[in-house]
Amino acid sequence: MGSLLSGRRVTSGLREKVFESALSSIPLRFRTFLLALLVAISYYTGSKLGFSFTPAQTPISTFWPPNAILLAVLLLVPTRLWWAFLLAVLPAHLLVQLQSGVPMPSALGWFAGNTGEALLGAVAIRYFKKEKLLFDSLRDIAIFIVFGVLVAPLVTSFLDAAVVVLTGLGRDYWVFWTMRLSSNMISNLTIVPTAVLLATCWSSWIRTGTLARWVEAGLLAFGTVFVSVLVFSRPMTNSILGLIYAPLALLLLAVVRFGVAGLSFSTLVVAVVSIWNTMHNVGPLVRTSIAESVLSLHVLLGAFALPLMFLAAAIAERRRGEEWLQGMREKLIRAQEQERHRIARELHDDIVQRLTLAGLELDRVRLKSDAVLRRELDRLHEQVSSASEATRALSHDLHPFVLEYLGLEKGLRTLCRNTGEHYPVSINFTGQNVPPDVAYPISLCLYRVAQEALQNIVKHSQARVATIELKATSGQALLRILDDGIGMSPEQQHGAGMGLASMRERVTALGGTLKISSAPSKGTTIEVSIPFAEGQSRGNTMFERDVAS
Repeated sequence: MGSLLSGRRVTSGLREKVFESALSSIPLRFRTFLLALLVAISYYTGSKLGFSFTPAQTPISTFWPPNAILLAVLLLVPTRLWWAFLLAVLPAHLLVQLQSGVPMPSALGWFAGNTGEALLGAVAIRYFKKEKLLFDSLRDIAIFIVFGVLVAPLVTSFLDAAVVVLTGLGRDYWVFWTMRLSSNMISNLTIVPTAVLLATCWSSWIRTGTLARWVEAGLLAFGTVFVSVLVFSRPMTNSILGLIYAPLALLLLAVVRFGVAGLSFSTLVVAVVSIWNTMHNVGPLVRTSIAESVLSLHVLLGAFALPLMFLAAAIAERRRGEEWLQGMREKLIRAQEQERHRIARELHDDIVQRLTLAGLELDRVRLKSDAVLRRELDRLHEQVSSASEATRALSHDLHPFVLEYLGLEKGLRTLCRNTGEHYPVSINFTGQNVPPDVAYPISLCLYRVAQEALQNIVKHSQARVATIELKATSGQALLRILDDGIGMSPEQQHGAGMGLASMRERVTALGGTLKISSAPSKGTTIEVSIPFAEGQSRGNTMFERDVAS
């Protein structure tokens, strides 16, 4: 399964590279032309959809996508190409407007309003947000809402409402201004994030998405459509007013599971279904006039979406913070191990060698000395030998060279045997289905956990028997350490020293879990589970990679 998943990732990456190279081989002007044509088609389709949401008794649509589509495009493309896309949507705009019976003066006035809204929003957002707008921070969301959802529609609604009155399509200026403002705000709020995130993140979604993830997204989309139809397609006389909040639960689920992308798409579904039914005088928010009904619905949708967008951004920022902390944990552990490795090498290759030479020199001098002096030299030789052995043991404690040469299972077996020889504790080790090429970071982590646990057992637990079990199953390395000692209370576990904290940090940094089960007089059990890393072998250690780089 691991190789299959790895193969899928490689295939996806190759497809993405092939696609990018194919695009780069197309001349820039032709690419711009193709994109402008695509934008014009999208603008035309959005306009047709907007006219289908225009009530018969008013010239203002209740949901107008073209402006949002154009704003999303201007946020995605370089500013030097804006003129091409604005020019491309002009014939699409005139075509759909004239097909719908709109007079030429009104069509031209609305074109100025539509493009003006998109330009104003894009210029303001680009000014305050220099890099790409990804809707993954509170600042991103605030800039988009202020300028893309509020300011741009607010300013250009005066022009559009004036066009309606001056060209004789209507008389009540402020009613048209209110409808145009609210409909464009909801369109921008729902369509722009969906379009921008789809254009910028589709390749990563395809590359990293799993079958379970896509099934979850499909079920959420189906549930959103089902609940929206259920709530907003009921006649007003049969509607329960509290049901209008039913989609809120699904929107909240979309935020938690899929972020702003899931929220904007789900809100778009709810908006389309609810506005369509309300426009046809069906649903719980129907009022005496279509303007009042739609305005009430727009306020409800805005009340749903706005706070949830900030919540999605806050969740995204927190996740990035957790990822940063995990990265820092990995760097600190790596730096600690590198320093330990350096000191262990210095002790083993320098200090131990010097002590060995000193012992050999003492042997030479001892052979030439008389019996009285020889006894003194014998004691000195024993002290030097003891210091050499202690330094060698300290070197091996600082860095387990045995892992690099023998692997995880034999390394743990050696650790248990050496610890049992120096302390009055019977230490048993069992290994099951352990592959010989466990990735070095995983081997080192499990070895350090076992090393720290054994130190706690022999020094504090008063145990007589300890057992270490290592096995591999379902793509995970499982380590279990048991003892029959005095155990720990929950308060002692939470207030433990740096040893347990270091164990947790190491395991968490590799995406694993650590569980401690203990009670007074009932011993302690430590269970560690770490997923196997793909594409790593025992020989390719972190230290070898660092030296090579």
